[in-house]
Parts: sequence; C-alpha cells; structure tokens
Amino acid sequence: GPMGKGLKVALTVLDFGRTTFGACCTGAAKTCLRLAIDHANTRKQFNKTLGEFDLVKKKIARMAADAYAMEAMTTITASLIDRGLEDYMIETAMLKVFTTERLWEVINDAFQIYGGSAYFVDLPLERMLRDARINQIGEGSNEVLTSFVALVGMRGPGMEFKEIYDTMMKPSRGQISRAWTAGMNRLGAAIRVPDVPVKSEQLRAHARQLGRWIWRFNFAVNRALIAYREPILDMQLVQERIAGAAMDLFASTCVLSRQDAEIQFARRNGDSAPPDQSAADLFLRQSFRRVRHFLSGLTDNDDKSLLATAKSYLAKRPS
Repeated sequence: GPMGKGLKVALTVLDFGRTTFGACCTGAAKTCLRLAIDHANTRKQFNKTLGEFDLVKKKIARMAADAYAMEAMTTITASLIDRGLEDYMIETAMLKVFTTERLWEVINDAFQIYGGSAYFVDLPLERMLRDARINQIGEGSNEVLTSFVALVGMRGPGMEFKEIYDTMMKPSRGQISRAWTAGMNRLGAAIRVPDVPVKSEQLRAHARQLGRWIWRFNFAVNRALIAYREPILDMQLVQERIAGAAMDLFASTCVLSRQDAEIQFARRNGDSAPPDQSAADLFLRQSFRRVRHFLSGLTDNDDKSLLATAKSYLAKRPS
C-alpha cells in the first residue's frame, strides 16, 4: 500500500478475514442442517422418527433460520467490499461475532439430535465441534469485537451529544449553530420511524416492524449515552446489550433484503409458487424478540449483583 497507509491495509486484512469467517461458518452450518435433517428423518425412537418430536423440530427450525440469516449477512457484507465502500469495519465485526456464535449453537443442536453417535469419528460432527470453538477467538475475540461494535457505533451520536453539552456550558455563536443542527438531527431521528423499503407486499409487515425496532434502538442508545456519558466507555455489560441489538437488527435487515430479492426473482421468472420463506420468517420473529430483550436489559438487569458476585469470587479461591 501507499506510504502512511499501513494501518489501513492491516485493518482491511482483518475485515477480509472476518468476512471469510462468515462464509466458512455459513457452509458449516448448512452442512450441520443437512446432516441433522437426514438423521431426524431416518432414526426411529418409540416407533417414531426423531423428526416427529416437537423438541427435535424446534432444533431443526432454529438451525434453518440461523443458517438462512448467516448466508444473508455474509452475502450483504461481502457486497459492501465488492462495491468498494470505504468503511465496513462494523459490518465485518458484526458478521464475525454473529456467525461464529450461531455456528456453535447449530453444531450443538446437530450433536444433540445425533446423540452419542455424534462422537464417532466416521461422522464429521465431533471434529466440527472441536474446530468451531476457535472461531470465537480468532481475528479478534468476540468479547473484544462486541465492545468494538458498540463503541464505534456510538461514537457519532456520542460526539454530537458532547458538542451540545459543551455548548450549553460555554456557548459561542459558531458552536450554537452546530449544536442546533446536531440537536435537530437527533430530534428528527427520535420522532420519525425510519422507512424500510421492500418490493414484496407480503414483507411489508416485517419491514414496518423492523423500522419500529430501529427507532426504539436509536432511542435506547441515546438514552444510555445521556445517562452514562463517558463512563459508558468502560461499561461492557451495557455495550454487550447495545451491540447485541445492533447485530440482530443488521441480521434482520440482511434477511429481509434476501427475502425480497428471492421473491422478486421468482416473480420475474414466472414461478407460480413463491420460494419457501418459513426460515426467514422465523428468524425475523425471533430476532425482534431478542432485540426487545437486549433493550429492556438496559434498564432491567442484575448487573450490580453480577459484578459484586464476580468481585467476591475473584478475591478468593473457591473451596
């Protein structure tokens, strides 16, 4: 690269690496789903195939929904790089955290469906389980990237709030103008639910719901910044909830985009039946529920008790 741009080259390499994590984890998740479906359809217990039991169905459905979302996120994130965008650090970080954690859950579900036979080396699951664990550590541990997503994402609104606060303390003509503009931008975002455009009529309800959750997320982040100000830089439990909500909103956006593209593609090709959207629909429903959980956790949590317990046990060796 050019002189003085070495750090940018290094960070770009990390972005590429995190994107390949998304692709590798997606492929592994789809393999686990295929293996789990095959076993659930052939293995019998109590005169039923495993796939006839609701708790197994739950695992299959969850695996399918997560695999669909992982592929959608990987495709969208890779397209940002292909289109030559300047900055996609947050997106690649979210992709890496989301897909590596989802793969761990997918493999665990597949392992459970197979039972003890999953330990046999003639099946790939025991090796996949061991190999998948490093994914949450490589190219930046998921804990570090979770804080990175939250802090970098909050940097813009945080600087705007700081400028407004500084102006209130020591006003000047130029600062008042900038602070007024920033305040109006914040106010506009606070009162206006963003529109999420889709071409497919059957996706309008999900699109409206996504817009509402984006609005609630914006409100919750602003409230957290006002409440905690600079100490939020060290409040990793708050950061985890904000990043978790952001990742699910990004994943939901990617899923909705993929759904819309698939439906429109089928329509252009004259397909009488639209593609199966059950996995995407399930993911969106569960994702919105997780966002609600993350945002409610900003005010309703056990953080003080959790940190006090950790402090107590870190100060002594358990017997």
